[in-house]
Amino acid sequence: MKPDPATNDATSRIVISGHQVDVGDTLRAHATEQLDALGHKYFDRAEDATCTFSRTGSGGFGCAIRLHSGRGLFFEGTAEHAAAPGAFALALEHVAKQLRRRKRELREDKPVNPTRDGVL
Repeated sequence: MKPDPATNDATSRIVISGHQVDVGDTLRAHATEQLDALGHKYFDRAEDATCTFSRTGSGGFGCAIRLHSGRGLFFEGTAEHAAAPGAFALALEHVAKQLRRRKRELREDKPVNPTRDGVL
């Protein structure tokens, strides 16, 4: 989703869904807020983010997050926990760690780093 130049709105497309699970408004709002904040923390914004909640075979919840930050950079994290917010928090930590490592790699002054100029 491209930002609208007239309003200078740089919002990300964030999709929160449940696979055979009803995602409540509170969890949806929390996940949207956290994913948006994560996208702004490491890059100007994320192109889009998808978060899917599901039930596990052991009675808990699973969460899968996929974040696209542009230029072919995709970050994925999955986790399982007894509660849906716990699964989301663990999956978000996995994605944040990947983003942090990738950003550090792009910022290092290497003799040849063609992607650094295009992403940062």
